Amino acid sequence: MTRIRTVPWSEADDRLRQARQAQHALYPPEYAEPVLPIDDDIAGIVASHSLIPDALHHAFATFGALMSPDLPLTRRQHEMIATVVSVTNRCYYCSTSHIEFLRRVTLDDMLVEALRIDYRTAPIDDRDRVMLDYAAQVTRNASGVTDDDHQQLRDAGFDDRGILQITLIAAWFNYINRVADALGVGTT
Repeated sequence: MTRIRTVPWSEADDRLRQARQAQHALYPPEYAEPVLPIDDDIAGIVASHSLIPDALHHAFATFGALMSPDLPLTRRQHEMIATVVSVTNRCYYCSTSHIEFLRRVTLDDMLVEALRIDYRTAPIDDRDRVMLDYAAQVTRNASGVTDDDHQQLRDAGFDDRGILQITLIAAWFNYINRVADALGVGTT
């Protein structure tokens, strides 16, 4: 449940139905099955936006665009960022969901558990470690990001489009973590 009323799919008007269908069309295949029991028709993060269909559409269209396979990052990297940001923020709903989605993407339980505990000691390559260090910095103190942080990403092989994608995914998950926590998504 959430701390606010949500609109169940069975009661959705046309605007809400269109927003939810458009949002689902952009999702990666790993999201087809919900992570139960924390995500369902009335308790999930999408449902928490249901009272304002335009906000649901725009927030999740942005998310879907950031997951595009036409962009530099891989599905594995998307979920690694989502997991690290959500774990760093101690967001129960998003860390639980994205740990599971990362498991679905990688089929690597040891990697997933290591990232859940502390990404800095996880068995990942230097490129992904630099990416996750940056995502964690954006999460902890975005105003503390420096030219040196961007240079480290470039040195690791990310171009400016990749840096933008990493930044936007980390920032989006910081947004959605706060929404989930403030509204009690998946926790009540």
